[in-house]
Amino acid sequence: MKYYISPPAMNPLSRLLTALVAALSLIGFFFFGLVVASILLTVLLAFGLLFWVRSLWLGRKLAVNRAPLGPAGQQGEVIDAEYTLVHRRRE
Repeated sequence: MKYYISPPAMNPLSRLLTALVAALSLIGFFFFGLVVASILLTVLLAFGLLFWVRSLWLGRKLAVNRAPLGPAGQQGEVIDAEYTLVHRRRE
C-alpha cells in the first residue's frame, strides 16, 4: 500500500498544471545546464589557447637564445681538445 505525504490531486486541472510546471522546470534546468557548460567550455578553451600561444612564444624565445654566437657554435664543426688529470679521487 502506498502512503503519500499529501495525496495526488484528483482535479484534472491541477494535475495538468503540476505537469506543466514540472516540464517547464526540467526544460529550464536543462538550458541552464547548457549555458553553464558552454561558459565552462569557453573558459577552458581560452586558457588552452593562452597556454598554447605562451608555449609557442617561449619556444621561439628559446630558439633565438640557442642561436650560435660565433664560428665555434656552427653545425658540423668538431672541437678537438686534450686534457690532463690533475687529481684522482680516492675510493
